[in-house]
Amino acid sequence: MTPGQSERIELVGKYSAALSVIEVALGSVLHSVHLPLVGNFLSLNQGFLLCRGSIEAKSRGLKPVGYSISNVAAVLKSLAPAGKKLGPMLSLSAQGLLFALGEGALGANLAGWMLGMALLSLWTFVQPIVTYYLFFGSDLFSALHYLFDRTLPYHGISLGDLAWLLAAVVVLKMAAGAGLAWVAWRTQGRAGFQEKLLRLAAEQGARPIDGVALSRRAALWLSFRDLFRPLFLLSLAATACFLFFSEHSAAQRFWILLRPVAIGFIFFYFSRTLTLDRWLARLQGTRAEGFALACQSALAELRRFGRSPGTGHGSS
Repeated sequence: MTPGQSERIELVGKYSAALSVIEVALGSVLHSVHLPLVGNFLSLNQGFLLCRGSIEAKSRGLKPVGYSISNVAAVLKSLAPAGKKLGPMLSLSAQGLLFALGEGALGANLAGWMLGMALLSLWTFVQPIVTYYLFFGSDLFSALHYLFDRTLPYHGISLGDLAWLLAAVVVLKMAAGAGLAWVAWRTQGRAGFQEKLLRLAAEQGARPIDGVALSRRAALWLSFRDLFRPLFLLSLAATACFLFFSEHSAAQRFWILLRPVAIGFIFFYFSRTLTLDRWLARLQGTRAEGFALACQSALAELRRFGRSPGTGHGSS
């Protein structure tokens, strides 16, 4: 392994550990105050750290690190003993890929990072659509269209109005993401906000991989409870309403509604029990050994953070 490769692995491990710790702390704070759209704030936080990591990698003459940081952070998420894993892992990896696409298109510079942040910002709007399409299939969109047609006109609102509102929210978030890329570029070499978030994580006792693993019974119970999420119940109710007023027999309605419940339960269960530690061990001696070493470096950073909370490990 060359010195450059070793330096890049260390950098990826440092930022991946920081991303994992800050996500735990920031997510806890945002959820505790019942702030809506928490995922959007976490995605912008991830993008900001990817910008910081990419800026530092360029200053050292290293290859881009954004996608690697995201994938290592996703693996670290799988090692957490409790909490949802599959959805956040997909989000971390997909957002890292979108960021890397922007950087690849325009280069490792401010323009590339701003484009990467704008693309990354889109994923929080895409992932729920993909997930619930997996659960419900095309019936969900038919149900929502039917529901909107029966309710929106009474309030003087059209589907076009909703589309414009959604577009405005998306553009606003993309602009915020591009703005954060500019902030990261302007504050390169300074810890600032990132250091404050790490101190917050230390104060909250954030430990992404510490704790007691979920038992199978607890995972089953929590997966069952996930079926009562407001968005899932609303989607199920909209589909049931559509099927009730459409030409479907009672048996057809039952089997169509059983699908999202069954798929949702399986998804939620694996989301809480998935772990990739055994898979990582198999990467030793392969072409992906560098990725496994980056994961080990990130785990070492997390252990140092655990022993010395508040010291700011993982910041630049």
